Amino acid sequence: MSRVNKYRGIHIHVHPQNKHLNRRWVYGYLADENHINSPELEGEFLVDKDTVGQYIDVKDKNGKEVYEGDIVRKIESYAILWKSAYSFYLIEWNDKKCAFVARNTVSNETFLLYELGEIEVFGNVYENADLVKEVD
Repeated sequence: MSRVNKYRGIHIHVHPQNKHLNRRWVYGYLADENHINSPELEGEFLVDKDTVGQYIDVKDKNGKEVYEGDIVRKIESYAILWKSAYSFYLIEWNDKKCAFVARNTVSNETFLLYELGEIEVFGNVYENADLVKEVD
């Protein structure tokens, strides 16, 4: 199995011909910390380096790619209460585990992705300021 080395970042408008891409996600290969080479858009694009995140080689239950910086949710069943609720997790790199993990936004407990089972991308820390407050 070969690992996909793919990144995303939010494009920063510099050239008039790229104005329509301003603040749009660009996907592709990391050229350097500020540029992503996008096969889809056929070029190299300046991105906000604070928004660059790596594809973690996992897709959510809907087939959507999961990236570093995404906020995912998982439905939890509480049999004792006879109800279900969502738990939210931030996808981030963990140096101690040498792996991407999902950090619970309430307890800060970290899990390897396979431990969570079925997840769904809910947002990300760059575009969803209201979710960022919950995560921090």
